[in-house]
Amino acid sequence: MFRITLFSIVLTYGFHLLLDRLSVQWPWWAEAPSVVGVFRLLYGIFDRWLWRMKLLHRLGVVRIPNLNGIWDAEGVTSFEGEKYKAKVIINQTWTHISIIMETQFSRSHSLTASILINQPEGSTLSYEYRNEPKPNARPTMHAHRGTAVLRLKGENYLEGEYYSGRDRQNYGSLSLKKV
Repeated sequence: MFRITLFSIVLTYGFHLLLDRLSVQWPWWAEAPSVVGVFRLLYGIFDRWLWRMKLLHRLGVVRIPNLNGIWDAEGVTSFEGEKYKAKVIINQTWTHISIIMETQFSRSHSLTASILINQPEGSTLSYEYRNEPKPNARPTMHAHRGTAVLRLKGENYLEGEYYSGRDRQNYGSLSLKKV
């Protein structure tokens, strides 16, 4: 953020000097780019695209892992030890992340999510979700909230555990592999 701010100031000042050197009179009805305007533009570009560049990760400029994409998931639930498969879609920018998971019987989406990068076991994705059963789900399954904590193991593998709301008292393990 500091680097983007500093770069915005430098660019805005450079634009001002260029206009001055060229003796360009900026029209009264058009506002010259402000530091805030340049910052918003650069921040938007960085937030959406630039943070994903592997070079910035290697240089240590960006430490947030890029989890964007489609993941195949396998889980084991405490409900009769059932195993299940799921598709997970992670949509991420530098500052926002959302997780959607779909199984044969339900669909869930994140309500809140964060990536913790200074954890002893490595980067961790932690999120709260809301799960909605599909029409073909068991009659005992109903909408509920839950929490998942997944640790990044390499670039393309997440594993961890989840638990659901108090009335369901369900928990399990979950492993995701990037497609």
